[in-house]
Amino acid sequence: MQPLALLHSIVAIPLIYAYTAVLATISLSISFFDPDGRRQHWCAHTWCRLIAATAGMRVRVHGVEHLPAPGAPVVYMANHQSYMDIPVLFGFLPAQFRIIAKESLFRVPFMGWHLTRAGNIPINRSNRREAMRSISRAAERIREGTAVFVFPEGTRSRNGVLQPFKAGSFKLAVSAGVPIVPLTIIGTCRILEKDSLLFHPGAVELHIHPEIPTAGLRSADIEGLMDDVWTEMAAPLQPLGLAAAEPLHAPTEAVEAAP
Repeated sequence: MQPLALLHSIVAIPLIYAYTAVLATISLSISFFDPDGRRQHWCAHTWCRLIAATAGMRVRVHGVEHLPAPGAPVVYMANHQSYMDIPVLFGFLPAQFRIIAKESLFRVPFMGWHLTRAGNIPINRSNRREAMRSISRAAERIREGTAVFVFPEGTRSRNGVLQPFKAGSFKLAVSAGVPIVPLTIIGTCRILEKDSLLFHPGAVELHIHPEIPTAGLRSADIEGLMDDVWTEMAAPLQPLGLAAAEPLHAPTEAVEAAP
C-alpha cells in the first residue's frame, strides 16, 4: 500500500461524500422546477468535476468535433474501466444525456427519486418479455429526443482491457433508429482500481468518435453494428495492449445498465 495514495484517499473520500450530500440536495430541490432534467444534469456535471479534481484526474478530451448537434437523439457507448468513468462522462462530455439503469434502482429511496425526476430511463431485466417491453419504451423516449448513455460491456474491466460487448444496448439503438456515438476512456483504471478505495492521481483521456448510424438496420445487422462500434472504441486502446485484434461479443437479451 502506497502511503501517499492512502493519505490522499483519507482526505478525498470525506470530501466526495460532502460534495454528494450538497449537490444531491440541490439537485432534488431544483427538480420541482426542472421538468426536463437539464439543471439536474448541471448538478451532476458540477459534482463530477469536483470528484475528478479531488481524485487528481487530469482529463483531456479528444474529438469534440464529432459530437452531434445539441438535442439530437443518440446513444452514447463507452468502455468501462473504473467507477471513475462516471465523473469523466458527466464532468467532461459536453452534452446533455440520460442514463439507462435497471428498474430496481428507481425504487431505492433518494437515489430512485433522483433517477426518476432527472428523466433517466428504467429497464426491467427480470425476463425476456419484460426486457423487450422496456427496450420498446426506452426507444420511444430516445426517438422523442432524449440522448442516453450505456456501457456495452455491462460491467467494469479489472485491468482496463476492453471486454466482450453485450447486445442489449445495440438492440435499443436499432429499435430507436438513432446513431451510436462510441466513446473511449483511457486511464481511469489507474486512478481507482476495481475493488480498491485508493486514488492514484494521473492523466485520463476521453475520445469521442464519429457517430455510427443505425437507421434502416434490423436484428440481423446487430452483430455487424457491434463490430463497427468495437473498431472505433478499440482504436485508441490497441496501441496500449488493452483491446483484442478482433471484436468479441457476448450477446444478451437485456439492456446493460450504467452503474
